[in-house]
Amino acid sequence: MLIAQRPSLTEEVVDEFRSRFVIEPLEPGFGYTLGNSLRRTLLSSIPGAAVTSIRIDGVLHEFTTVPGVKEDVTDLILNIKQLVVSSEHDEPVVMYLRKQGPGLVTAADIAPPAGVEVHNPDLVLATLNGKGKLEMELTVERGRGYVSAVQNKQVGQEIGRIPVDSIYSPVLKVTYKVEATRVEQRTDFDKLIVDVETKQAMR
Repeated sequence: MLIAQRPSLTEEVVDEFRSRFVIEPLEPGFGYTLGNSLRRTLLSSIPGAAVTSIRIDGVLHEFTTVPGVKEDVTDLILNIKQLVVSSEHDEPVVMYLRKQGPGLVTAADIAPPAGVEVHNPDLVLATLNGKGKLEMELTVERGRGYVSAVQNKQVGQEIGRIPVDSIYSPVLKVTYKVEATRVEQRTDFDKLIVDVETKQAMR
């Protein structure tokens, strides 16, 4: 006998960047089908913003160093990839960073244009000595999923512009599990529990 009951959705807020969603009841076997589809969609299809390329004063390529900067350019790029940004613009926009040493360079030293926000200002990007100076342009674009530095490289790109791997998705992690739940006298219906963790950009 077919038992028809509309599934309900409830949310449990775990912390500022993590929530747990419960969907029940689902027809037997539907929990895994829906859970897998939701996980793929949440990780790959939600638009976000990321740095796609940088330009550092006095630097022509990533396999070099910047005078007065402890980190080489490769390490600097790895730190920049951890930036969490959001943008209201459909077109690429440029953020600027200018810092004189000595001291740490953090994401708080970046000057974003209107409509762009840096959500993790405490992120350390570089370390400058007494004579160190870092001047950089960071291009921010909107997109989906993951785009490699090779894909971000444009034909005829100006010398000195370094493409960066871009992780656009504002969703960091999605896990799910399926448990049994009761509907009337039947106990083989599915309860889907989806755990979602996001970047600060989703606040």
